[in-house]
Amino acid sequence: MEDLQGITASGYTVRRLLGRGGSSSVWLVREERSGREFALKYFRPPARRSSRGAEMTEEGIRREIRIVSVLDHPHLIKAYDTVALAGAEGPAALIMEYAPGGSLAGLIGAGGKLSVGETVTVLTPIAQALAYLHGKGFTHGDVSPGNVLFTAHGKPMLSDVGIARMLGDPGSAAGAGTPGFLDPAPVDAVRAGLQPERDVYSVAALGWFCLTGLPPQRTADRPPLSLLLPEVPRELAAALESGLNEDRRLRPTAASLATAVYRSASPLPLDLAPAVHPTVLPELVTRLQAPTPRRLGERVHGLRRRMTTSKWSGPFLAAGKLPFSESMAVTPPAHPGDQGKGRHASPRGGRQVRRTALAGATAAAVAAAWWLSGAGVTAAGPDSPTGTAAGATTTGVPELSPAETRQQADPVETARQQAASPDPAVAVHGLAVLRSLALSTGKLELLDEVNQHGSAAAAGDSGISGRLRQTGRVLSGFSTTLSQVQAEEAGTEAGAVVAVTSASSAYEEKDAQGNVTARGVAGAEQRLRLVLVLVDGKWRVSDILPGT
Repeated sequence: MEDLQGITASGYTVRRLLGRGGSSSVWLVREERSGREFALKYFRPPARRSSRGAEMTEEGIRREIRIVSVLDHPHLIKAYDTVALAGAEGPAALIMEYAPGGSLAGLIGAGGKLSVGETVTVLTPIAQALAYLHGKGFTHGDVSPGNVLFTAHGKPMLSDVGIARMLGDPGSAAGAGTPGFLDPAPVDAVRAGLQPERDVYSVAALGWFCLTGLPPQRTADRPPLSLLLPEVPRELAAALESGLNEDRRLRPTAASLATAVYRSASPLPLDLAPAVHPTVLPELVTRLQAPTPRRLGERVHGLRRRMTTSKWSGPFLAAGKLPFSESMAVTPPAHPGDQGKGRHASPRGGRQVRRTALAGATAAAVAAAWWLSGAGVTAAGPDSPTGTAAGATTTGVPELSPAETRQQADPVETARQQAASPDPAVAVHGLAVLRSLALSTGKLELLDEVNQHGSAAAAGDSGISGRLRQTGRVLSGFSTTLSQVQAEEAGTEAGAVVAVTSASSAYEEKDAQGNVTARGVAGAEQRLRLVLVLVDGKWRVSDILPGT
């Protein structure tokens, strides 16, 4: 594991690297006592740091804890405690809240620039978090794409708050920051650390980065945003340009910038899937983008945003909400003596449940299409031949020869035994057979043994099974063949990603009397990635993604 080779954290199991900076690296760890996941920030010894990295002492880490402990905002990553590292040089590591949705840097790197609505979703809460910090007497100092993280709900979080400095603190690291997002204006030596407008420049640069995929150039070399991207609303372009003004006295406050960005366009949820680790995919809620509002709807939403952010709105109008729900807050690590400390958990609301259901329903057709491997369905005419279609034998189990398969008294039990294998590359064969048997025999309850409840895969199959259950029909002869099966190295004890080549057979759709009502042609082979999770010790399909 490079940085943590031979190093152990007391009470935690180190999982994988999340990110690396100039002076530290962040690792995913699991608390052994509770099984919960956290982020561990490990400060590398000075000899192994880059030239930009500053030395971090144990007192410096504890100072981070003291700084963050007085802050409580829904869009700030929390730091909980320090932990000793056996076999490590230097200070202890920092235990922080884990944001599984990855970083803004990773999202832009994987999927390119964001839309206007997605930019509003990112920028508004980050600017609000900065306004909160400034109101408490702190500045951040390194607002950059790598320090904007996402929860599984797509909720933006500002991290590395520990480097925040008290306003007026002469020890503020004025030169710290990320190139391209650091205020180019010289530091005001008279005011020392009392310069929150430097954060405003950084968050405006963040907005420019979201829309263009690049950090902004200096004013003299920077074309107007409206010229680069005519589709950007002029209110949003004006807000970002004002935040990037080289005269810091003309920049808005973080709170004013947040309001201006929110008023400029409707926020849209983020699709984090291209950037997250494969084992995180089952956790994502905002997998798909919301449809673009129609012009009339956008006018109504725009009017509401302006009314709810007006100084005259008072208590009569409820504030607008961004398109990500409040997730369950992370419970701090279960260290001895923490009994009686406050917990920051909040129940999910009804809007969250409806949004999740909508995302699942939208993904259902995609998952179903992938499983059926593109098989086309044609209606059966009166002169169409009947009988079992080609490929009627359930295939996809290379461990058994055709003769051995026919000898099995109960193919369901055989498939169950294979699906129960601890090896995900073996289990997927049994899962594919169980699914084929469910659709071809009408034993639709078998699908509960194939898919994770509430997942995108389950939603996809529910559309097929619901129609078959309602009509009393079966897909006679349907089977799925898997080949070139290989488990990816990214798997964990509770999750795995298996790459397969999938092809479906031809089949006949029959009613309860055995009459053929439609036919499906055999589907061409295609490469897929099956995301599996452990449910009660058995593998279940959570999601089905296009292969690479």
